[in-house]
Amino acid sequence: MNIRVFFKSIKFAFRAKKRVIPFMMVYAILFIVVSDGLLTADWLWYILMALIASMFYAIIISQNRRRDMSVFKCIGWSNSDVMLLVIGEVLLVTIASFLVMLQISFEIMGIIAYFEGAGGLFDPVYDFIVIPAGSLFTTFFFVLGMQIPGLFIAQRRAMSVPPMKALREE
Repeated sequence: MNIRVFFKSIKFAFRAKKRVIPFMMVYAILFIVVSDGLLTADWLWYILMALIASMFYAIIISQNRRRDMSVFKCIGWSNSDVMLLVIGEVLLVTIASFLVMLQISFEIMGIIAYFEGAGGLFDPVYDFIVIPAGSLFTTFFFVLGMQIPGLFIAQRRAMSVPPMKALREE
């Protein structure tokens, strides 16, 4: 694994803010919903929802990065280095959205602890946002694992990009 290319892929992902930031919000909501869903009897539907969202994001990345991938292949990057671009962005979005959701959960717990005597005004928010730690970390690893099928699809699409596509005018 080429660590230098992996860190470049994370820097490269920050340039696509129009795509990365909305998916970070989607993943943060996905973490909350799937974590709550794992505590119910219908947990299989929530895992399926995580699989679909994860695969969808990997496909969107491979579609939007086709031209970039063909340029990198044109200048001599190997297929594995090109694939690290997709993996870096997926890992960046997953880990960053998990940390954002964890921070929001901690802040909600702090606000609720501060206003404990407010007569249960924040109880609905507490029930929705604050998730037990076991369920939360289980969800993180589920979502991270559910990205593997999407990455296989993205890899197949990324490797099929011809290098000469970068040289054509569009």
